[in-house]
Amino acid sequence: VVRNGTVRVGDPVICGCHYGKIRTLIDHRGHRVPLAGPSTPVKVVGLSGVPEAGTRMAVCSSLNEAKELAESRGASARNEALANRAQGASLEDMFSQMADGKRNNLKVVVKADVRGSCEAIVESLKKLPSEKISVEVLHSDVGAITENDVLLAASAGAIVIGFHVRVNPGVNDVAKKSKVEIRLYSIIYELIEDITDALAGRLEPEKREKELGEVKILKIFNLSKGPKICGCLVERGLVKVGAKARVYRGSELIFNGEVRSLRHFQDDVKEMHAGQECGIRLDNFADFMEGDVIQLYEIELRKATI
Repeated sequence: VVRNGTVRVGDPVICGCHYGKIRTLIDHRGHRVPLAGPSTPVKVVGLSGVPEAGTRMAVCSSLNEAKELAESRGASARNEALANRAQGASLEDMFSQMADGKRNNLKVVVKADVRGSCEAIVESLKKLPSEKISVEVLHSDVGAITENDVLLAASAGAIVIGFHVRVNPGVNDVAKKSKVEIRLYSIIYELIEDITDALAGRLEPEKREKELGEVKILKIFNLSKGPKICGCLVERGLVKVGAKARVYRGSELIFNGEVRSLRHFQDDVKEMHAGQECGIRLDNFADFMEGDVIQLYEIELRKATI
């Protein structure tokens, strides 16, 4: 909502640690408008990231000024988090501390692909029953896992949970240095069961991962309709529809999801084996690059109860 003055398409703006030039203004009826005055609610398109609700946005004299202010704010936030940083944590660390009586709550940072999923996960975590430990959600938002998420988790001794989202480049390195665990999921009930198993003190013994195979991305195909498909070579094992998939760029994990479909030439197929080439589409991920490696696996679970 515009509080003071007028905002126009093309104005350079800053909002929290994000900046940009307004590319589009959309009013409450869904129509594009060239400007908005006081007390007018509008959607703004053009920021470098998604700010939190309640953050103030201001018009700057130039885009460079907005960028410098945003970078300064981001640096200040990182320095403050590092200055106050506690020891990072993994689920195993947290529950060993719980057993020693040093901890009575599990702190998490939640990132999801859409607002509805984010809210559902947060509500489900808050309702988990346990006499030993409670779940505290420090922060929840939509979008990829960023350095700020890791720094926040490090400052509070929390873990980061991602649902249908990627980890931004370089963030895994920050997480390793901060000793913060990032856990990625593609199905909500698996996420909830994982945390439930942890609350029951049975995380590792009750969960087994079975490796299926590995494929290498050779070429990217942009389709006129639908997301991109990557042409792959199955280097070992097999790949099949519904299998879990981790995407690596070099040694960095950038996505953990599921195989949505496979194609062999023009035909849809259920699985492909070592030495065969195929087109592969993952669930909610299309940010492929040639040379990326996809590791395929299955999860075998033995349910634990609280």
